[in-house]
Amino acid sequence: MIAINVRRRTLIFLLSVFLSLLIIPAVNIISASDLGGVKWYKKGFLFNMDFALRRASKSLYPVGSSVDPKQAVIGHDGWLYLGDLYEQTRTVDRRSPTEADFALGKKIGEATAAWEAYLSSKGVKLFRIMVGPNKGTIYSEHLPTWAKPPSPNVTDALFAGTGNIRYVDLRQPLLAAKDSQPEALYYKTDTHWNSLGAGISFRAFARQVAVAAPELRWPLEAAYELGSVKPRGGGDLAKFLRLNEDLTDAEPIIRVTSGSIETIQFDFETKKIIRRGGNPNIDAPPKPLLIKSERALNAKRVLWLRDSFGTAMSPLMAATFSDVLQLHWNEGLKSPEHFSQLVDEFKPDYVFITVVERSSRARAFTVYPPAILMPKASN
Repeated sequence: MIAINVRRRTLIFLLSVFLSLLIIPAVNIISASDLGGVKWYKKGFLFNMDFALRRASKSLYPVGSSVDPKQAVIGHDGWLYLGDLYEQTRTVDRRSPTEADFALGKKIGEATAAWEAYLSSKGVKLFRIMVGPNKGTIYSEHLPTWAKPPSPNVTDALFAGTGNIRYVDLRQPLLAAKDSQPEALYYKTDTHWNSLGAGISFRAFARQVAVAAPELRWPLEAAYELGSVKPRGGGDLAKFLRLNEDLTDAEPIIRVTSGSIETIQFDFETKKIIRRGGNPNIDAPPKPLLIKSERALNAKRVLWLRDSFGTAMSPLMAATFSDVLQLHWNEGLKSPEHFSQLVDEFKPDYVFITVVERSSRARAFTVYPPAILMPKASN
């Protein structure tokens, strides 16, 4: 009798598993809006569990519980924040700086000074690095209580080593502006600043650069003004929670993006035209991308190593400089030789780097330039 019961339970279990294996593909096929656009016969599509995670996420989101806290943390008032999967953002942002952090800041500062000397020897007039603050740095009030950042923090240790000349600290301009602006400076459901936040940051960057490079012209104050606000779907953080179709956000648009600047995008290596017309946002390119704009304020060449925090800033850069060579900093700084090769080939007047706060202490920023012979005194 016992053996029969065991066999029956085993049979029921196996039948349940078999039915589940049939139900999951059936749900994915029925839910697909366009089977012609997907490879529905692939295992990755048939046994995708996103529909179950989405339902669980919709149930847990209202009570502040994340189905994937390593990628996205749920804050207050509909704000989402990046989790520890990316540079241990939550852990690093809520700890005080250590001696090792100050030592790393000093090391990065010394490497940056060496690069400035190297670039100067190559004819570069100015070298600056702007650090885009993490969303939690500017909007800490919406973070969960356990995630509140301390003061001083790890980024303060970085700036203690680099100083505020070659490095541009954008935290204070954003903190000072956020309460006076009609819209938030960062997306609620995304990791990035929006065009309003990018505009405030670019203006602060311009004011600092203008001290060292008074010959440059910059967009008028009206260019940074809010022109309109459009609705948009949930951003990357909402996507991590499978809620990008359920959550909404706001898309503020500043006036420079609707100006008269017309750009042409070139593949720098092949010289082929990729796109012509308008002055759109440009995602961080994995290979060198040259943006030319005839009506830019300055007929100057800029090598701009950047990450995704440069996306909303790219129309401002195109409006200011006639030739901007863009490349993700992780690719541009993969070796000193690669960086120096870009400089030799493009011959920029200025070199700028835009990096998000959580990546600003990456090993790439501690590397020194290639050795060069420099004249000393009369020898």
